[in-house]
Amino acid sequence: MKQILVIGGTYFAGRVYSILTSRGEAQRDDLHLHLVNRGRYPLKGLDNVSQYVCDRHQADQLPGILPQDMVFDAVVDFCGYEPGDISSIVEALPGRIRQYIFISTSSVYAPGGHTLKTESSPVLTDFDGGTVDDYIRKKALLEEELKASCAAAGIEFTILRPSFIYGPFNYAPRESWYVQQICQGSPIPFPTDASAGFSFVYVMDVADIINLCIADPRAYGQVFNLASPEAQNYGTFMETLKACTDLPVRTYDVTVEQVLERNLPLPFPLDEDELYSGQKVTDTFGYSYTPFLTGMKKTVSVFTNVYKQ
Repeated sequence: MKQILVIGGTYFAGRVYSILTSRGEAQRDDLHLHLVNRGRYPLKGLDNVSQYVCDRHQADQLPGILPQDMVFDAVVDFCGYEPGDISSIVEALPGRIRQYIFISTSSVYAPGGHTLKTESSPVLTDFDGGTVDDYIRKKALLEEELKASCAAAGIEFTILRPSFIYGPFNYAPRESWYVQQICQGSPIPFPTDASAGFSFVYVMDVADIINLCIADPRAYGQVFNLASPEAQNYGTFMETLKACTDLPVRTYDVTVEQVLERNLPLPFPLDEDELYSGQKVTDTFGYSYTPFLTGMKKTVSVFTNVYKQ
């Protein structure tokens, strides 16, 4: 069994990853996960999963908590958000990490234009003036920290930049918010003049792709976007949503200006594309993304059961 150190691993993408990997349902059946987190959302009864309670910001405690002298084939980091988060892990476990996989975000790309962003598209580097969201700024800085820390320690690195992740357990008020409105019989605002397109990736695809990258030289030193090839907009998203439920879906038309004036909680971009190419994953590993309709049917079913209770 390969030994995998997971930082986080119990919250949405990490939770799905841990469950599927435990069951051998995410491309691999040869991984033992060692989950390190604060213990707020423990996972119980999973095979090949060990759990340790430790705040990552107390990384100096890791050598005394983890199995002594164990060398980890990979670190999978779901919750690196602050400068120093990666370097502290690397420094706490010298000579014990072979590969570091960092879950970043596709939002690190420089905005602008109606273009499909690939891994070679420009990334944000100018953070002066406070115009860049703090979360995005720190993710971009952590990518550079990852490269520097791994180079100094002789560790292979892989960066994954997911687009909008959807699926069961999603705590962000995106697709779950729509299902909640439908279950409550509440009308949903539909922005008739929204021009933006956006990309999704199914959470179970994220789990698959992480495991494809583990201990695979094709992933070393690489950046991968995680994005389904099916571009969406508000119109296609609503069509898919309606196809996934037997409940009536009520909508009312609004303009983008009205959305902004009324501060309506629409979760996707309105007038600037967030479109990303995930083709590099397909070309590298021969991986096929889950069709959006297939993933949404499962997602809507799960959230419908939650909100109808």
